[in-house]
Parts: sequence; C-alpha cells; structure tokens
Amino acid sequence: MRTMQSEMSRTGLKKKTKAAPQKKPTEQLSQWDIEELMGVRRDTFKKKNGAFRQR
Repeated sequence: MRTMQSEMSRTGLKKKTKAAPQKKPTEQLSQWDIEELMGVRRDTFKKKNGAFRQR
C-alpha cells in the first residue's frame, strides 16, 4: 500500500526539492595567530649537562 506522497512523487506531480548547501563561516586569522598555531612563537629549550636550558 502506497502513500499519497509516494504516489505523487512517483507519477511526477510533486517536484523533489534539494536542500541548499550551507556556507561555512570563514575565520580570518592574523599572521600572529597563524605563527602561534605553528609554534613559531614558542620558547626553545636545549638540553645541556642533563638540564634543560632556554636558548
């Protein structure tokens, strides 16, 4: 047993609708933020005589 909605779509009386694609919000990052994410702005340490020293 078919429903009225399935019969209408099967015979072509009802148009199928597509959902509009949703746009993703773009985030604007500054150069400082990008370098921070990459780890450029972090302290560097070096191991010397068993202890970590800041470079």
